[in-house]
Amino acid sequence: MKEEVTLNRKEQHRVIVLNQIENKRLTVDKAAMLLEVTPRQVWRLLADYRREGTSAIAHGNRGRKPVNIIEDGLREQVIELARYKYYGFNQQHFTEKTGGQGRN
Repeated sequence: MKEEVTLNRKEQHRVIVLNQIENKRLTVDKAAMLLEVTPRQVWRLLADYRREGTSAIAHGNRGRKPVNIIEDGLREQVIELARYKYYGFNQQHFTEKTGGQGRN
């Protein structure tokens, strides 16, 4: 079963331009100008598009959780400290007072 892919406007535009290259209605150089990338980048996009289809145009990290995300519990602790105990502190002073970890 194929995965459904939702593309934003920029990605939809890329697919349209790549299809025009495939149908020989557009050159790689003109496509590069339209997409505001280098011809080398167009060739790379085109190779991925030919190999994987439309899903190759969507960003690879779409739907993934960021690796540097802050745990919800820690986030709530930091927000609570900033709102009450250290209210009015700027970011630098807040970081110095909490040891950079949002605790104290």
